[in-house]
Amino acid sequence: MLLKRLLFFTSLFFLISSCTLFSRKKNGAESFVFPQSYLALLDSGIRENSGIIYWNNFIWTFNDSGGKNELYALNPETGNITITVVLSNAMNTDWEDIAQNEKYIFIAETGNNAGTRTDLNILRLKKASLGLEPFQEVEAEKIFFSFADQKDFDPLFRQNPYDCEALVEWNDSLYVFTKDWVNFITKAYVMPNVPGSYNLYPVDSFDVQGLVTGADINAAGTLAMVGYQDFQSFVWLFKKDNEELFSAPRFIDLSMLENAQTEGICFLPSGELLISCEQTISHLQQIWKLPPSAKR
Repeated sequence: MLLKRLLFFTSLFFLISSCTLFSRKKNGAESFVFPQSYLALLDSGIRENSGIIYWNNFIWTFNDSGGKNELYALNPETGNITITVVLSNAMNTDWEDIAQNEKYIFIAETGNNAGTRTDLNILRLKKASLGLEPFQEVEAEKIFFSFADQKDFDPLFRQNPYDCEALVEWNDSLYVFTKDWVNFITKAYVMPNVPGSYNLYPVDSFDVQGLVTGADINAAGTLAMVGYQDFQSFVWLFKKDNEELFSAPRFIDLSMLENAQTEGICFLPSGELLISCEQTISHLQQIWKLPPSAKR
């Protein structure tokens, strides 16, 4: 009897949580997906694991704001740090996401909680310069950019629309997506993936009704964005084509991950999605995997 009651109230809690978040979603197909544990505990040196990518049979990540200027390759079976790469000419003011193409890894130095930064940039690393040695040091190329539509740089901590925590690379272009603390709408900006300085206007926007904290895109053009609202997590999936960035939206409710700080997302070669969670009062630093049905 006790077990039945426990199962009943657990199911009721998940139902209430999902209905609460679903009620805020107005634009796109919806589904409720239970993620699977992929790495239940990451290395103790990775407690603010923000963006993630999968490359060369490793999971690559870093610590965000205030962390060391280091990129880490994690063993995908144990979660332990296997390779530490020091970016000798870069600081970690607020690293937030990571992306890749065949030749490069890109790290978004774009965290902007107060909306005051004038040094937003993306660090570019040559994959060919990264070996398998446990400790390495490389130099990063830098791609600077600014939001052309931002006119006010007065500090508005977590009350501005120009925070930025999501990055993807697609067809030799970099896309960044804003984390809007006010209206919960993400705006997309695009720039070349080569070093330079770019003044960007938004090319598209979407009402995510939450805070976007990470993104990835696969070769087929499926764009995935992760985030949360009131620490109820979600994923948005879109089908990018040549004319539209946010077409065929699909919303995945992950509100069962109560109080999780989901910060990074990436596709595995199999097409499944990994989602990283920073250490919080409620959760250890870890990575979940969405089952195959979630990506369709």
